Amino acid sequence: ADSGDANSFKSDGIVLETGNMTVTNHGWTAYKQCDSKWGSNKLGTCSQTICSAGCAMSSVAMILTTKGKNKDPGSLNSWLKSNGGYASGCNIVWASVDALGVTKFQGIETASESAICSGLSQGHGIVANVHNGGHYVLLTACAGNGVFYVNDPGYSTTTYKMSDILKEAVYH
Repeated sequence: ADSGDANSFKSDGIVLETGNMTVTNHGWTAYKQCDSKWGSNKLGTCSQTICSAGCAMSSVAMILTTKGKNKDPGSLNSWLKSNGGYASGCNIVWASVDALGVTKFQGIETASESAICSGLSQGHGIVANVHNGGHYVLLTACAGNGVFYVNDPGYSTTTYKMSDILKEAVYH
């Protein structure tokens, strides 16, 4: 399974400059796909950049770094290119990062709010597909009433509703 057509992914292009500081939200590392350190890098082997279409990969980088494998979007993109981590040029192959030893991809799910909240409380990495399929974000915590806190790599959004989520890529 891969992330779908990365050519259709979008970002608002806002750059969050963090210097050497690691930003976290509910314990999860936060990265912005348009950070100047990697935003202009070519995503995989397609014509897109990490800034223009690297939301899924940047969300996975947040999981890996949080779990102790220091991979920012720039270094993860390079690793994926060298290790068969992209399909069709720049669609991340979700399970490819399991080779780094800190995650086990469970699959693509359409879980209930309670199942997602349970997974988050257990420290599972959950990447949600939002914007009618055109964007991916990392869920970080449950706010209640169908609202989730997120690390959004491409926008300044801090929450999404259950109704905004089409599916989730889940890592244990």
